[in-house]
Amino acid sequence: MTASTMTAPRFPRAAGVVVTAWVVLALLGGATGFFVRLPFPGPQLIILVLLAGTLVAASSMPALRAWIDALPLRALVGINAVRFVGITFLVLAARGEIAPVFAARAGWGDIATAVLALVLVAAGEPRTALGRGLTHAWNAFGLLDLVVAVGTATVVTIRGTTPGIAAVLSLPLVVVPTFFVPILLANHVVIFRRLLAAGGTSHDA
Repeated sequence: MTASTMTAPRFPRAAGVVVTAWVVLALLGGATGFFVRLPFPGPQLIILVLLAGTLVAASSMPALRAWIDALPLRALVGINAVRFVGITFLVLAARGEIAPVFAARAGWGDIATAVLALVLVAAGEPRTALGRGLTHAWNAFGLLDLVVAVGTATVVTIRGTTPGIAAVLSLPLVVVPTFFVPILLANHVVIFRRLLAAGGTSHDA
């Protein structure tokens, strides 16, 4: 165990620089109101481009892929605990600062995904067909939740609903759609790949 820990791949320095720049630009965009002023479908296109870039990097950069593949599946699932941010959506909706329909769908969906992620982490690595099946089901639910959240935000924007989703495109929540959503969407894809590989070899990747 000690040897495997010592030889575990390090997070690539180049990827670290890119991620740092990514977060800084997202924060600047939120602080300056860039994302709020960006006309439709600007924010949606940005999310798609960031998702595509993340998937390409995770699959085509050998050092980054090696680091991701070295992560335990529990770590990939556990990162979704960040989705307890859904509580914030519900609070903002109660204050009249965000569209209630968005808060209800994205908020409760995120909370459920986060809670179930912690349950799966506590259960340990899914080494049986049942465990992998439950993780598959959770992963599909978590992915669908993100798709529904982005879709609902899009509908709210198109309809010009008041209040809208400006709070999510401003500080401090701007990192949710511009950083965490693309990362988590890519994370779900990686989890599916790991589960399929584990099912084919009858043991965890």
